[in-house]
Amino acid sequence: MPILGFAHVNVSTQDLEKSRKFYAEILGLVDGYRPPFGRVGAWMYLGDQPIVHISTSRSPTPDAKKTDAFDHVALWTKDINQYRQTLNQHGIKFVEFAVPENDQYQLFFKDPDGTEIELIFSGEEARLASNSEGAKVDASFGRNL
Repeated sequence: MPILGFAHVNVSTQDLEKSRKFYAEILGLVDGYRPPFGRVGAWMYLGDQPIVHISTSRSPTPDAKKTDAFDHVALWTKDINQYRQTLNQHGIKFVEFAVPENDQYQLFFKDPDGTEIELIFSGEEARLASNSEGAKVDASFGRNL
């Protein structure tokens, strides 16, 4: 019984409209159909797949039965300069790193509720960013967002 693919990540929010706007304006996802569950929320689509589910189930106090082991969600994308511009225009702090011995480059930032997002770039734009003056390498040594 093999895994057939990635389905979605679910993020909890205290402000549904703010999160909808963030995932649409920053990541370019489309707010789409969501079944009529008993709790308000949103599904954000990449093409025909709802890859981010936004839940309004966040409680003011952490659930002791849940772990904080989840670190971040990562998405493949392109056009690093457009993302830099968009994040700067929205006043969103981000950090970026070259991946050691690999033609990949990463941008890290947080959504309105603190979920960390990693954008991964590859190919020529990743090579150019990795070789630029002042490029940092290896995000495992602290992202400090």
